Amino acid sequence: MKQSYRIAFSGLMGLTFSLLACSNGTSVSSAIEEPKAPDTASIKDSILHRNVILYRALNFKGDTTVWKEGDCSISNTSFSCYHETCINGCTYVIRHCVDADNKRVKCAGYKDTIYDTTYKDINFGENAIVNYMPVAKIPELDKEAVKKALSILPGNMCAQIFQFSSKYTIESIGLPKDFLWKDKDFNYNHGYAAFLYGDSWNAECSVEPQRVMVNPDPNYPRSIVNRLPEDVSTQTFQLFNGSVQSYSDTTISWKLVYSDLYGRSDTLDVTTKFEAVSADESDSFTTGISGKRFGNCYDATDPKRCK
Repeated sequence: MKQSYRIAFSGLMGLTFSLLACSNGTSVSSAIEEPKAPDTASIKDSILHRNVILYRALNFKGDTTVWKEGDCSISNTSFSCYHETCINGCTYVIRHCVDADNKRVKCAGYKDTIYDTTYKDINFGENAIVNYMPVAKIPELDKEAVKKALSILPGNMCAQIFQFSSKYTIESIGLPKDFLWKDKDFNYNHGYAAFLYGDSWNAECSVEPQRVMVNPDPNYPRSIVNRLPEDVSTQTFQLFNGSVQSYSDTTISWKLVYSDLYGRSDTLDVTTKFEAVSADESDSFTTGISGKRFGNCYDATDPKRCK
């Protein structure tokens, strides 16, 4: 029995059926020969062999990464690779088969599929295609600008006192033990806040995720992206005085430690004078459900944002 095939695309709005055709310059009224459908009887006991080419490449850390042939663009001196895997809200293909009477039938299928895989090494081994190590371009910090931004900070107890955005992760050496750096992006980009509990005799400070109701859309498109060189995202860290002690007219010398995505680190010697700031003295001082925070910040990717 002769079979024909229809392709259905399923997306967020349901199933949409599309008839695909190609044109070679002929008029619309020209007859198009229907492709012959595979015969179920002839292939059901057969094994399909597919030739697959995969690329292997070393990244900066020495790990071997594997890519499909179409993922990579290779020149004589360099290369780059990109692959995106959809995990939610994807568009996919559903195969429907009907017979001459337009009734659903089982689609023709092979007994098994064997993949004959050939690996090609891009940047390592005897048969390397290019001598190149893909490394992301990470802008250097303006050290003097950072030191200036950190030279005077609020010393208020139980409050956010600074925010730092750059292409680096941030740590510190030499600040009081209750001073905490928190990755703002870790909490759905809403960040953290400092909350004061108890009374004046028995007060406690707690740095917690922002009290924001988050209801992720289950249908929101999401995907996982891998690439070489790696994508360098901007990271935002919040600095908190997580204690119930105020630092007024206090000067501390300490070290800012910043590290890139490859684990390369450097330090910056910083001297900070901490001053107590009241709500009336700072337009950016907030409290309530968002905790206490001040507007002091530095954005290495766009310094104008914090002026």
